[in-house]
Amino acid sequence: MTSEKKNAVGQMGCCCSSVEQVSWKKGGQGMRDEVADGWKISQVEALVGLPRRDIQRACYEGAGGLGIVKPRNTTWGWRVYEVPDVAKLFLLAQGRRQGKTLDEVRDELASCEGARDALRKLVRCEQAAREACDAHAGASMSARALRCAIEQGDVTVFAGLIDASFAEDARAFCDAHAALGLAAEGLLSKLFADLARVRACGQAPGSNEAKEICAASVHAVSERCALRAADAGMLLARAMNASGMGLTCELWLGPATWTYANAALEASRIDMHARGFSTEDAIESRE
Repeated sequence: MTSEKKNAVGQMGCCCSSVEQVSWKKGGQGMRDEVADGWKISQVEALVGLPRRDIQRACYEGAGGLGIVKPRNTTWGWRVYEVPDVAKLFLLAQGRRQGKTLDEVRDELASCEGARDALRKLVRCEQAAREACDAHAGASMSARALRCAIEQGDVTVFAGLIDASFAEDARAFCDAHAALGLAAEGLLSKLFADLARVRACGQAPGSNEAKEICAASVHAVSERCALRAADAGMLLARAMNASGMGLTCELWLGPATWTYANAALEASRIDMHARGFSTEDAIESRE
């Protein structure tokens, strides 16, 4: 073994995990496949869905290259892509999926030097993806609800669609298990159904009964999701107004029931805020 290779082995011995050192002792090839602090180009291809040629162009700074990713080279002469590199390549892949050219994406990523710049771009990417996902989910929900209404199928489908949508919205605010638990219990569909019953009895959205029903739901969300009352109310309002929710609710419970539910929740939130009550106080006053 040459002195250069001995030095390389010595350096790796100082920074590698025990698993990596065992792999190295087995002959080096295992180490090549198990480096813990980076990914090979074939792995990056699979993880971010970007063709190898685009990854290579992203790294190349010469003519035709983008020069937006600068992976380090290992002792064995193969590139290791670290988390910041993968983040930029992911953003590049998203831009390509949106129909942008490599040069257009390069210009957008030109200022993406540090982790903070990358984080800002990732946040924008996440928001855009979520909005697109919400729009598609709303269209799917509306189509399914309309089909069920025309076919006069099982009415429980409507409640299922409503609670599934609630689960997706709630997961952005609280623990996924808590969100799924509330959805499984039918929190939002029961809220709509209870308010539809109160409306059918001639009660206004601002009636005590309608507001108390909403306060009970706010309390349940606050308690299970560990949220302040104001945030729990905001979550419910967001879930009530998710794409496709209005149509699904009114196909199930009748015209104007969704509008009524929104007005009742708003009246309940205003009432609790004006009186300076927590949700717990509101529930106790009901009892």
